[in-house]
Amino acid sequence: MSETTKSKIKLVPALKEDKAIVQNLGRFYVYEMSRYCGFLKGWETPSNGLYECIDLSRYWDEPNRYPFLIKIHDELAGFVLVNKVGSLPEVDWNMGEFFLVSKFQRKGIGREVAEMVFDQFPGTWEVMQMPENAGAVAFWEKVVDRYTKSCFQKELKTISEPKPHPMVVLRFNSKKEGA
Repeated sequence: MSETTKSKIKLVPALKEDKAIVQNLGRFYVYEMSRYCGFLKGWETPSNGLYECIDLSRYWDEPNRYPFLIKIHDELAGFVLVNKVGSLPEVDWNMGEFFLVSKFQRKGIGREVAEMVFDQFPGTWEVMQMPENAGAVAFWEKVVDRYTKSCFQKELKTISEPKPHPMVVLRFNSKKEGA
């Protein structure tokens, strides 16, 4: 990624009036995930051709949830949803959802955004992916490995919400902001 692009990445808190934007981007997020998960039950292509994302309203309606828009050169590029719902009580932060529009992928932008988020929320983190979502598993393991200098835990764990399902869980401590 060029230094010019890096300096133009903005992580902007998503306001209530941005909820529809994030929900709209959620359709593309689900579509991207269907590349790896589309063969699973419940991931069939919608009969009307319009992918739907789960309702993300709780990021604006409940405490301890932090929605962000990603902007590159002031262009909408994706979203990040952070929460405090880890798989263990000692987890401070969870990467609830993370999406970067295709044209900005594979340029180092996702890694840069992830690092910005980790630095902004110091503490114990979990980042979880569906094992079938091979692209996300590879992306997050590479990002977390680099960010932590290989100091993280990885496990396959059954997560209870919204219904019991296996997840690849990466757990690590983030750096202190400004460190």
